[in-house]
Amino acid sequence: MRILVTGCLGFIGSHFIKYTLENYPNIAIRGFARNSSQRNMERLISCSDKIELIYGDLSEDISGLLEGVDIVVNFAAKTFVDHSIKDPAPFVKSNILGTYNLLEQARKYRPALFVQVSTDEVYGSIAEGAYKEDDRMNPTNPYSSTKAAADMMVVSYGNTYNLPYIITRTENNYGHFQHPQKVFPAFVKKALAGEKLPVYGDGKHRRMWLRVEDHCSAIWHLINKEARGIFHIAGEQELENLDLARMILRFLDRPEDQIEFIDDFNIRPGHDRRYALDVSKLKALGWNPVWTLEEGIRDAVEWYEDNLWWLK
Repeated sequence: MRILVTGCLGFIGSHFIKYTLENYPNIAIRGFARNSSQRNMERLISCSDKIELIYGDLSEDISGLLEGVDIVVNFAAKTFVDHSIKDPAPFVKSNILGTYNLLEQARKYRPALFVQVSTDEVYGSIAEGAYKEDDRMNPTNPYSSTKAAADMMVVSYGNTYNLPYIITRTENNYGHFQHPQKVFPAFVKKALAGEKLPVYGDGKHRRMWLRVEDHCSAIWHLINKEARGIFHIAGEQELENLDLARMILRFLDRPEDQIEFIDDFNIRPGHDRRYALDVSKLKALGWNPVWTLEEGIRDAVEWYEDNLWWLK
């Protein structure tokens, strides 16, 4: 079997490749990445010789990329909400046009399965309870709207062209090698430097958190079960942003007065208050996360503390 992993030098995509090599050594991997920056290459430095690595841009000519491929797992996307608010155009190009080009290649080469990795943000905020897979999407920023559009494209190709697909929607992932601008490593970096941890608004925005390795195991669980359709992947472990900052400071033995509150009106207008996903559909297939929130966050904090070079 040969799989194509797009966004293979990204945070989750690189972990998925490492997870696959460790648990499915007989599967051939073709990785597709937008650039070859040294920082991103570090994510796969231990196994780059074990995959076929191709550089390019999904929004441009990708003719032949899916030739000989049995399964496509599409992680490729621009993902930073703040950046999408400042300039939506690159998100439209990457997340919508890039997915369209990939789907057109799938229509030509007919892989056995197309896996689209999406996000809880396509639903927008929810005050109580948790979204189910058939709930209406209500994206509230340019990033989440482009991801919702990509999901709809995948569904349309499934309906129109009989393309077998899985769409996974996940929550905030964390773990080793996450981009230093993301909130988790950014908090660790500032805590270690003795700087204030910037918490948006009143700190009461709530998010579910999932260890990235659990995300990877869930995708493979769905593939192995020959599942089809939309599935949520989440650990159902929820934190307020303020509590996340406090937990990181506690693990690093730093005082809570290193937290400062930042007015987020101009940074992230319409900031979604809470995301939450119902995972009963996935759990009914026998999947459960391995990492607890406490253990997973402590391990990740210690890794960043031991690998300060990554935070520079």
